[in-house]
Amino acid sequence: MISPAMIAALVFGACGLVAAAALEFLLRQFAEQAGINSWVFIAVPALFAMLYALMLYQDARRKIKRVGQSISRGILIAMLTWFSFSLLASAIWCTSRGFGQCSGHILVAAALLAGILTGVVIIRPPRPQRQEEP
Repeated sequence: MISPAMIAALVFGACGLVAAAALEFLLRQFAEQAGINSWVFIAVPALFAMLYALMLYQDARRKIKRVGQSISRGILIAMLTWFSFSLLASAIWCTSRGFGQCSGHILVAAALLAGILTGVVIIRPPRPQRQEEP
């Protein structure tokens, strides 16, 4: 039987590939400017997502009791993937002298976007519950 961590890794890896494929035109131009193969920028986000999913969904049958707990792990995987890919892109694209400043700008932008998205999900008003009539 396949473990929940392996299922999560496959799902997050596939979603990472779809997301990278949707931005392929942008990632290809970025890779050309950096002087590396464009497949690196398509495969690496999916591999990061798979790695973090394997780590965070270990022993999931015992630890995860509600869908909300799984969703919060999914958001954490997305943020860790974005953070890791941002550092990788900074290391490849920025000069060695400007790496700190360049990665700082990229990570601040990533943190702001992740914070906004997470805030929208968490703060949105709950849907009214329907009450059944007797």
